[in-house]
Amino acid sequence: MSAPPFALTVNGAARAVVAPPDQRLTAVLRDELGLTGTKVGCDAGDCGACTVLLAGAPACACLVPLAQAAGQAVETVEGLAADPWGTALQRAFLAHGAAQCGICTPGMLMAALPLLRTTPQPDEAAAMDAIGGVLCRCTGYRKILEAIQGAHLFLEADSATPAGAVGERLPRVDGPDRVTGTALYGADAAPADALWLKPIRSPHAHARFTLGDCAPLLARHPGLARVLTAADVPGRNGFGVYPDI
Repeated sequence: MSAPPFALTVNGAARAVVAPPDQRLTAVLRDELGLTGTKVGCDAGDCGACTVLLAGAPACACLVPLAQAAGQAVETVEGLAADPWGTALQRAFLAHGAAQCGICTPGMLMAALPLLRTTPQPDEAAAMDAIGGVLCRCTGYRKILEAIQGAHLFLEADSATPAGAVGERLPRVDGPDRVTGTALYGADAAPADALWLKPIRSPHAHARFTLGDCAPLLARHPGLARVLTAADVPGRNGFGVYPDI
């Protein structure tokens, strides 16, 4: 008998998910619901890239089990435009160049949204506190803070439209996809016939062992395409980005 589905409200829509109760909310959003805007940076609650709103409060989705999120409202970057403040944040991030590589951007936007809902014109200290749990490796945070503090200026659509003056800042071409969560990265999409790789490590810290013929193993598991060992990996003793070792 299959387990009953867990009921969630995601970006205002009722969703039913059949998954283990301890499944990470990140995996549920990305793998079960196809909402890949929520990024996975560390899977340990350290980087904040996976920040979503759970019952209106920021939470690292990688630390939230499905059972804990059940019955609650979940907001992700894909639903940001439904909130006027969310749209203003997106416009401000584009105008200030706050969205660069884009991996932290969904987490930054979601972490800042509750602040603007209660404090429309926050000072720098409040903005810093709001995004304190989200790490950025690109911007130095200055542009992000400027965008959050100035988001109220972008509540009107016309405020985000460049006038076309010489020397005026223009939004980056790939910026909109980064602030809406539609930009696809390596972990966000795979061909339908892709093979999935699983590393298997020895359970013993110090051991000597040999690997025999893998044919019987492959015969017992029809979905298993191939077993790769160290002998199959060229340059296996190399390290980092150096091409010739």
